[in-house]
Amino acid sequence: MRTPHIALLAGALAGLLFTGTAHADTGSTNVASASVPTGPKAFTHNPLYRSGKLTVPCGHQPEDSGSVTATKKHLTSMLGCLNASWSAQLKKARLPFRKPAIRFMTKPSRACGSAWHKNGTGRYCSKGQQLVILIDDYAIEYPADPLALHLIAHEYAHHVQNLVGIRPVAYTKAKSLVQSRRQELQADCLGAAFMGSIWASQEYKDKDWKDVLDIYRKSGDEKLNKERSHGTGKNRVAWLQKGFAAASPAACNTWTAPASRIA
Repeated sequence: MRTPHIALLAGALAGLLFTGTAHADTGSTNVASASVPTGPKAFTHNPLYRSGKLTVPCGHQPEDSGSVTATKKHLTSMLGCLNASWSAQLKKARLPFRKPAIRFMTKPSRACGSAWHKNGTGRYCSKGQQLVILIDDYAIEYPADPLALHLIAHEYAHHVQNLVGIRPVAYTKAKSLVQSRRQELQADCLGAAFMGSIWASQEYKDKDWKDVLDIYRKSGDEKLNKERSHGTGKNRVAWLQKGFAAASPAACNTWTAPASRIA
């Protein structure tokens, strides 16, 4: 792995605190299926939690860099792996799956009906089920950086939440900051579960994950987000570690966790 520029990655994560928030997009898309839970059970007793480990392997992706084309090729491969991994997982849970639409941008533009936030790297638009990914200078130089991949996996996790009934229910209730933190910490955890499942195949090292955790530890609400919609650095790291170690959605039920774990 190349050594990441920590300041740039911290900025990207700070942008995620805003572009990934449930308050950034007021639309939602319900998936028509009798198997998709509704109401409080969508949060607390979702079949996703009983689907076992993520087991779909990803082939090692080359770290070709230096051009938008090479970066887009790499990210498209990793998004294909996310599709394969989560489609298999939802099949085990007997829940419907649909690939998200993908939109790449080479410069900040409007997405999800609002302006792109400074330092943002990705965004999920519930309405339209679309992932929007910015290919900036850092992505071009370090397309395989593990933190950048987790940021995308976090946004993809919002798509999973949408498909399994969690995100649509969230939008029908009062958008409290507590609820926002439960949703965002769950996306952190689900993204980390994916990372744990493909870590060895991508030839990442233990130190690479430690670096990711160190960035998140310094990127909690108490330091970057006065709105307190994503959780403290300590809690973000805790949910990342749970998801990564388990490589399973079973570790990511933030909806039944005590208040102290989602502060």
